[in-house]
Amino acid sequence: MTAPTLTDLIYLKRNVLSRDQCDMIINEFETSPDPPEQEHCPQAFTGVDMWSPFTLKSPQYKSASFSLIHETIEKMINDYHDYTDTFDAFHVGRKESMLHPHKYRIMKYEKGAWIHPHVDHDTGVYGSCTINLNTDYEGGTFSFWGGKHKVELGLGDVMIWPADFFWVHEVEEITSGVRYSANTFLCNNPVFLPPEVRYNIKEHRMIDFIGK
Repeated sequence: MTAPTLTDLIYLKRNVLSRDQCDMIINEFETSPDPPEQEHCPQAFTGVDMWSPFTLKSPQYKSASFSLIHETIEKMINDYHDYTDTFDAFHVGRKESMLHPHKYRIMKYEKGAWIHPHVDHDTGVYGSCTINLNTDYEGGTFSFWGGKHKVELGLGDVMIWPADFFWVHEVEEITSGVRYSANTFLCNNPVFLPPEVRYNIKEHRMIDFIGK
């Protein structure tokens, strides 16, 4: 077996969510009374802190969108570990490091919005996950390494990849329509989720991983 490449560590699963499920998440974003937030982080190639012109909201705990995103990402984390097991090449500790989701965010990119090249690396963060919620927009391609590897995401597609300084990625500018997505980071600590959820996750996952 040949050695895995960087792109081998990007796990993309198509059509995980249906159109109705994606529309439900979008509708909860649009009808939520919570004010939208914006985000800033360093530009990967300059280190200059930049604001990105998209907006985001976190779904309310126990809402339909929270539950759906939570169930989807929980399954995808397990799928990702099963997938990387097939290479027979990686430290078992990655499963503990990418065990718990961070808080969930729903993101809206209107025409002219983008997110600049950046990394998701932070204390306790070892992976990233995105769910693409619609396709009726132009532009908005998800790309890695300054556009050297582009991923065309379809409706309901889910993608996981590692998070460290090598994993520079961006969403290119939206030229028409509105792009919606949901995302989270994958952590070694469950503190970002409500207690009822975090302990169920830990118990479930620890049972799953023992003996693998």
